[in-house]
Amino acid sequence: MNRQRGGFFSGIVVMLVIILLSATALLAVATIRERNVVKAESLLRSGDFYGAAELFGKAEKFSLRPESRVLKGLAEANLGMEDYETAVQYYEKLVALEPDNVDARYKLGLLYIRAKDYGAAEKEVEALKGIGTENAMQSADALSENLSSGKVKGFFRDLLKKVAPDLPGIPGITEDGSIKPDTGETSDDLLSEDEHEAADTFQSVPDSGDAVAE
Repeated sequence: MNRQRGGFFSGIVVMLVIILLSATALLAVATIRERNVVKAESLLRSGDFYGAAELFGKAEKFSLRPESRVLKGLAEANLGMEDYETAVQYYEKLVALEPDNVDARYKLGLLYIRAKDYGAAEKEVEALKGIGTENAMQSADALSENLSSGKVKGFFRDLLKKVAPDLPGIPGITEDGSIKPDTGETSDDLLSEDEHEAADTFQSVPDSGDAVAE
């Protein structure tokens, strides 16, 4: 009887030790992840997109489940590196996690337009309208205008490639300019000449900061 009782208490002690070790490990992982995210966000603000992407990637590996903060960081970092295909993947994950994220849907729509996936861009316009907030409706209007101009420019660019296939790439004419990530900077000096024109057109969109540079 005493042996059974002793074995029972020994089992409880072992379970408690395992639980404590697991909790300690989880806490250590969470601390490392948070440290990586904070440093990555700092690098993103400074414009070190490659460094930010590396640290956000490490944070993602230490995440037990998808986290919007990490997904947004990876999307913005890849946007800064002009790796638009990867940026699309992370923005898609972000809007799946946060369906009402207006900024993410707006940028995702811009990336779809750039890739000439106009059907997907139209779905983002409708999704923004479905959110229904003032910010979302303004973003939907801006994205819709980008979509209309993108279709027209896409048609003429394809035609130009057939007529003059050896014509070098000219941002705003034969190809789109870059889409800038949100680094927390608001200075007009960070915008290119083409982006100034786009910003003037879509300046009514709160917190977007990004339009397809024409």
